[in-house]
Amino acid sequence: MKKIKIIISFALVIGLVYVISIKPHKVKCSYQPYFAQLNATLKGQRAGASAGIIDLDRLDNNIAVVSKSLGAHFRLRLVAKSLPSLELLKYLMEKGNTNRLMVFSEPFIAEILDSLNADSLDILLGKPLPVEALPRLFEHNDRIPITWLIDTKERLMEYLNYAKTDMIPLCISLEIDVGLHRGGFENTKQLAEVIKIIKANSQFLQLRGLMGYDGHVPFVPFYINKEKTVKKAFVNVQQSYSRFVEELKKHYDAKFISTLTFNGGGSRTYFYYPEFKDVTPVNDIAVGSGFLAPAQFPELLALGHQPALFLSSPVLKKIETAILPHAEMLSPLVNRWDPNLKVSYYMLGGGFPGDEIAPEGLKRNPFWDENDKGYSNLLPNQSIMSSSDENNLNVGDFVFYHAWEGDGMLCFKNIVLVRQNKIVGEWETYKGGN
Repeated sequence: MKKIKIIISFALVIGLVYVISIKPHKVKCSYQPYFAQLNATLKGQRAGASAGIIDLDRLDNNIAVVSKSLGAHFRLRLVAKSLPSLELLKYLMEKGNTNRLMVFSEPFIAEILDSLNADSLDILLGKPLPVEALPRLFEHNDRIPITWLIDTKERLMEYLNYAKTDMIPLCISLEIDVGLHRGGFENTKQLAEVIKIIKANSQFLQLRGLMGYDGHVPFVPFYINKEKTVKKAFVNVQQSYSRFVEELKKHYDAKFISTLTFNGGGSRTYFYYPEFKDVTPVNDIAVGSGFLAPAQFPELLALGHQPALFLSSPVLKKIETAILPHAEMLSPLVNRWDPNLKVSYYMLGGGFPGDEIAPEGLKRNPFWDENDKGYSNLLPNQSIMSSSDENNLNVGDFVFYHAWEGDGMLCFKNIVLVRQNKIVGEWETYKGGN
């Protein structure tokens, strides 16, 4: 009996120590200097309204980082999907000295054709479009400067039949599978088969190059030395790409091959290419998210990129002592257990696709966020966040989110532009559609 009492006492002590160790400590809620200034700017010029924000100084920094990395050896292609604003695209084309775009959706292509000088652009599709989209797009511009993407023999035949019927020659690029396994021609035998069809119908189909996306490279599933394993996966991509290019050389002369666009890369891999510039066949690299450095690309920060896109909303209500619905009597105990849940804030907007980044010390209340899908949002129009009673966040102050992707700016019709902590203008976002 005595031993049992000792064991029980020991277990109680261990349990008490464990409970004390996991009990949350009070954290001060306050702005980092950058966001304190941004908060003051918004309160002074955009008070009482949610806002998407692009910091132009940080955007310029990211443009410089990408341009320096690619140098003169690689051509830069802007990924419009991750940069859903025509004004943003124009800004990046000028600063990045490129007219090359990679576009994914029919509506965005139509908007580009209607709004930009399409004849001056080099547009490559980032995914194949159904052949039914072609006549709709030709209504916007009968001389579309688009390189259509072909991923299968069947799609090639559909495009060829359309070109013959409407007597419209089509420029095409062939999607090759370099390891992502998301479609495209899987081997050189398949490539050779469609090349014969293209050459036999050269008055209707004009080959412009290959597109091999390497988005799988950073996500190696098993590794001991991750950097070494990722580099190995990257090298495998280049070897695979080279096999397809070598197959092309069997069908075309060197002069023609030198005119082709071999597209690859992405924001997660573009920086590997300069090291392998003497061995990779890739000469055209797509970058989109890298210019905004959204939250899902944390590896870019070590390369000198800076987060440039933020989503924000002002505090609409501040409840000094949070009370939980259906658990009013338990609320004081909850707040005592975790003092960082004591104060509740309801934002004017919210449910943004991003991570709360400022002020520091804010947290989501797990008792509110049951079955949460990744949004700090109890009600669609009033997000809720919590903090301790040691805070400097009040009604009218802004809560900032680091957007997960560049697409996050589509939460807003217009994006506020900031330079040196001053609002200098706005850009309209893309009108939408897939």
